[in-house]
Amino acid sequence: MLFTERMKKMELLIMKSDVDTVLRYLGNAGCVQLISEPGEQRELSREEREIAELQVKVESLAHFLEVPEGSEETIQIAAPERPLLHARASMLLDDLKGLVEEERQLLERRLSLNRTHDELSAFSDLQVSFAAIDQLAHCTYRMGVVEPEKLEILGRRLQKRAIVLKLNLPGQFLAIGPKKYRWALDSELKKLGFQEKRFPEGVKGIPSDMLAAVRADLASVDKSLRELQEKKLRAREARSEEIQFLLANLAIDVSIDAVKQGFASTGSVQKVSGWIPRGRFREVIAGIEALTAGRIALQTYDPEELSDVKAGKTRVPVSTPHRRIVRAFERMVFSYSIPPYGTIDPTPFVAVMFVLLFGIMFGDVGQGFVGFALGVLINSARVKSFEAYRRKNFGTIFILAGIASMAAGFLYGSFFANENVLVPTTRLVTRLLIGRPLDHIISLAGFQKIILFFGVTVGIGAVINSVGLAINIVNNVARRNWEKAFLSKTGLAGALFFWYVLFVAVRILLGGHASGVDAVPLAIPLIALFFREPLVHLAERHRPVLKDGLFSFIMEGIVEILESTIYYVSNSVSFLRVAAFGLAHTVLSAIVFLLADMVGGAPGGIIFQVLVVLIGNSIIIVLEGLIVTIQIVRLQYYEFFSKFFDESGEEFTPFILRTSGGLR
Repeated sequence: MLFTERMKKMELLIMKSDVDTVLRYLGNAGCVQLISEPGEQRELSREEREIAELQVKVESLAHFLEVPEGSEETIQIAAPERPLLHARASMLLDDLKGLVEEERQLLERRLSLNRTHDELSAFSDLQVSFAAIDQLAHCTYRMGVVEPEKLEILGRRLQKRAIVLKLNLPGQFLAIGPKKYRWALDSELKKLGFQEKRFPEGVKGIPSDMLAAVRADLASVDKSLRELQEKKLRAREARSEEIQFLLANLAIDVSIDAVKQGFASTGSVQKVSGWIPRGRFREVIAGIEALTAGRIALQTYDPEELSDVKAGKTRVPVSTPHRRIVRAFERMVFSYSIPPYGTIDPTPFVAVMFVLLFGIMFGDVGQGFVGFALGVLINSARVKSFEAYRRKNFGTIFILAGIASMAAGFLYGSFFANENVLVPTTRLVTRLLIGRPLDHIISLAGFQKIILFFGVTVGIGAVINSVGLAINIVNNVARRNWEKAFLSKTGLAGALFFWYVLFVAVRILLGGHASGVDAVPLAIPLIALFFREPLVHLAERHRPVLKDGLFSFIMEGIVEILESTIYYVSNSVSFLRVAAFGLAHTVLSAIVFLLADMVGGAPGGIIFQVLVVLIGNSIIIVLEGLIVTIQIVRLQYYEFFSKFFDESGEEFTPFILRTSGGLR
């Protein structure tokens, strides 16, 4: 499809009793972008709040049992009614409530025992009960912490007034002395930054005896937790499918309820509005009519019929349906801008451009095969760490780039930076095709061949630039923006100037020459650019024709011509980098084997040669592959997209219900 997909706006009036069924159908179809009515955000009903609460509880239960996520497939229309779903979820929660409560109590008990164990561990060497220390009639004591290195200072200062007992934790101590020295004790402790601690609350016995009892209790609790884990495992095996089913349907119902908040309604009727691709319209409406037994009222509009669209207040969402190969490059386009509705979709051109330029700049059969294999691995879904890349279609990009690299590498005769391995194959192929053997189908050896290579890449750039200009002209004609279509540097005037310069350049390269006659077709588009302002004002019957006076008009015209000329020169020269990186790839490959030859004469040289080749190829694949990709994206953004992307559209985001998240 050359242009963005044609859309229709539909407005449905349906019975409130049918709303859930219809929205579930639309979410399963995944081709309608719903429209919320301004100011129509009502509160959730009691039933809707209960469903949302149930969803949270079942999610907590799934986390408790470590139930894996369900399938990514969309839920089918056939689903339990809400009362039945509510009853099934409530029954499940009641059945497993005891298990959840048992774990809560055991974990609380374990936490309390661990805290007591940690507190008692500090006193494990103390052979006196806490109760006995508390009941000292003629003595006072202080327990707490100072910096470990200050404990000896404390002992020296209190050696005649108190006994300082080191406890098992760093810096913790117990100081006991006669009550008459308590003021001196407090004074010395304050000087050393004393932090008071208390005995474990409710503990009266000898620490070592109590510590043993606590450890026995901890062992018992841990045993109970292990037994509980077995119960949870059995519960997960028995109830996983039910939990996944409930989670999926509860999530969908909650998502549907959230969407309904933005719909207008009156009495028993609900209004559902949305944008839908024209090609899916009849199918979807037929499905809704079948589900509701025809209980709907439908009104549809083409975008051109809507006053808000004409006035620019509402933007029509842009749908660009692509097959898998082209879809892989959508993010590359959308990260720059979204094509406005009704304009040419540049994604197929971007796909071709990326693959072609990557092959030219990164031509190597072996290195290309590595990229191809990596793409296949990503798409296979066998490596979990690659899952995010698979969902973004990066695997397809790697596969296509790898194929392009292998094809170009065969033409260059390069295999893992070695230019001799493929010579027998190349000779055989060229003998069959052209009747004489060649070591390399494309050779970059020699100044003339390098110049020719640069010329070819500039020619490819001219084609890419021309496609961008053509897209800009067609887009602006479709939007009736005549000034940008015909009288701008990227419009017809600028394009004719650029194309005629290319025509003259090709003629000279083929042995011809430029003549004075060429000045006329070159001058006409430049004159049109020069007189752009008065021509537009005359066409629009705008007065005065020269808005800022004659001098300003002349200066602006000269600047426009100079800017257009420089623009096309720089656009063309930019594509020299394609050849430059192609040559750089060849040079890096030569350096790898030059280094390998240098280490070949050393003891164990063959091992060092293999290491140099492996490391060198790894560096080329990672580093140069990244740089080449960046350069291609740069060429697309600055030399291609800039010609026709002067405004952005709104991406089509259909209402989709999924098992793992409900709503997309």
